[in-house]
Amino acid sequence: MVKHLEVDGEAALAEANRAHERRYLHIGEPVDGLARIDGLLDGEQVATLRTAMNPYMKPLKTDTRTPGQRAADALIEACRGGGRRADGAGPCPQLIIRATVDTLAGTPGAPAGELEWGGTVPTATVQRLACDSAISRITGRGELEAEISHASRSIPPATRRALVARDRHCVFPGCDRPPSWCSGHHLVWWSRGGPTRLENLALLCGHHHRAVHEEGWTLERQGGGFSASPPSRKVAARSRTD
Repeated sequence: MVKHLEVDGEAALAEANRAHERRYLHIGEPVDGLARIDGLLDGEQVATLRTAMNPYMKPLKTDTRTPGQRAADALIEACRGGGRRADGAGPCPQLIIRATVDTLAGTPGAPAGELEWGGTVPTATVQRLACDSAISRITGRGELEAEISHASRSIPPATRRALVARDRHCVFPGCDRPPSWCSGHHLVWWSRGGPTRLENLALLCGHHHRAVHEEGWTLERQGGGFSASPPSRKVAARSRTD
């Protein structure tokens, strides 16, 4: 048995320097909606990454995600959380999506949204992100610079603070994720003309915000709380043979 092991400082430094030189991170281009990420990090970088991801790794009470899916979500939440205040109202990494008015409105046949770094996102994702983001309307190429500088948020800071004071955490039944992990969701969707008033807003964490927009869940106010209903399952008609 080894009770105590002393590592030579100079040897440890040489090993750390060798490891640091081998570090890399590669992010592939999206193919069929997925992009592969691979790389090598040195010990300090791995510890920093795990520390940042750890708060988001805890499974929810009714969580159906695999550990790998939770880790993927935790990585993105850690990236989104940089710079935000405890109430989630501060700045966050800027994700630029170009979409037509028809896409934002969910008009059948409208094109998908375009990501600045390449790839597309479906209409439902564009509508989810529009719930709590900065919106800039471009009506002509010559107006691009002026429009971007005058972008306005779909949920103003004062309304966001009131929302946090009322909801305290993600309102999806069984979830208690804090405001800094949540976006403001319009019960009547913003893209469908829903007003940005407190009675039409709810805090939802990223996992449950996606469940409502992309996965078909329905969130409704019920008395002093909220209720969530899963999407209805379509049963295929059986073929009849004589």
